[in-house]
Amino acid sequence: MMLEGPLLHGVLGRLPEPALHLAASNIALALSLVIESPVIMLLATSIALVKDGGTFLALRRFTVSLCFWLTVLTALLAFTPLYNVVVFSLLDAPRPIGDSARPALQIMLLWTAAIGWRRFYQGVLVKMGRSSLVSWGTAIRLGSAAITALLLIRFAPHLTGSEVFGIVLMAAVISEALVTTLFARPLVRTHFAGKVEGQPLSQRAILKFHLPLAGTTLLTLLAQPMTAAALSRLDDPKMTLAAWPVIFSTLLVIRGWCFAVQEITVALYETSSGRLRQFSWLVGLGATGVLALLAFTPILPAYLEHVLKVAPELRPLVVQGCEICIALPLITSLGSWARGALVATQRTPKVYTGMAINIGSNGAMLVAGVLFGLPGILVGTVSFVAAATIELVYLGKQAAKIADKPDR
Repeated sequence: MMLEGPLLHGVLGRLPEPALHLAASNIALALSLVIESPVIMLLATSIALVKDGGTFLALRRFTVSLCFWLTVLTALLAFTPLYNVVVFSLLDAPRPIGDSARPALQIMLLWTAAIGWRRFYQGVLVKMGRSSLVSWGTAIRLGSAAITALLLIRFAPHLTGSEVFGIVLMAAVISEALVTTLFARPLVRTHFAGKVEGQPLSQRAILKFHLPLAGTTLLTLLAQPMTAAALSRLDDPKMTLAAWPVIFSTLLVIRGWCFAVQEITVALYETSSGRLRQFSWLVGLGATGVLALLAFTPILPAYLEHVLKVAPELRPLVVQGCEICIALPLITSLGSWARGALVATQRTPKVYTGMAINIGSNGAMLVAGVLFGLPGILVGTVSFVAAATIELVYLGKQAAKIADKPDR
């Protein structure tokens, strides 16, 4: 899934006015991610709560209701004057960028619903021990995105970059939602049809369980529109808003293994706590080495020019951003270990506190950058890295209290 960003940026780089539509797609995606945040953790909720036919139907009903109201919210934002209030007043986006972002957001009307439905059924697949089918769905999603992009470039040259962006994303998430549903249906018929074992699961009980998970995700994803709002208020917003998603997606791909450390830690903590901490250092240093190899050699400029087709004026900004974030993979890996250790030992409130510290620190530094009128890429990247570092210091102290037991 982390490859979807570079794929889309490569597509936009080959279309007219790439800087404008990169910036516009960043705005549309940031808004969509915030709206989508309540459905992301439906996978975890599904794994935890689906136990029989009754709980399956109750959670499916909850999923449909949640997706419906979030789709209504998307429609209000995309098709009413509320868009002007959010994009031009709150985010302070330049008029050409905001106007170009709106068609993408309108095209993505059902994006949240497709993702929510898919996450619910992915949880069912994982619950039934068929997580490999989730990976197949992700592969189909990426393939659908690539095929749709190629078809649009070839047969719909009149579409703008932002419109292509929205259509490609919608095609990708709908295809994954469809195949995930098809994968899950036989399992549902076999394991859940007519089987009710425990007490009925009320919608209120589901909401009580899901709300903290959704709130945590929302807190995390708020960083994207916050950064966009700050960059819009600094010099040359078109350039910085266009460069930022390329920086972010490049870092995301390199940090992929670092994020996985959290799941590995949760799974193996009871038997290998000490070795997992060492492993997180190895993964983080390795990923940092890869980023250094890219950022401080001609590899990254060549990748931006020949693969992503990033406009020449944007390439120095992307390289500068990656150089500033050189330590971020290591910070990510160590933070993933600390979160995993806290989750594995039932200390998840500490994880939520860390996320709040991150978003608060990030927001404060973005505000300071705007007040002092600093360069946009510097403000965005330094705030991003510094907030992650502050969160790591807090999480590291909490994890150290429970990480000194010997391996068993």
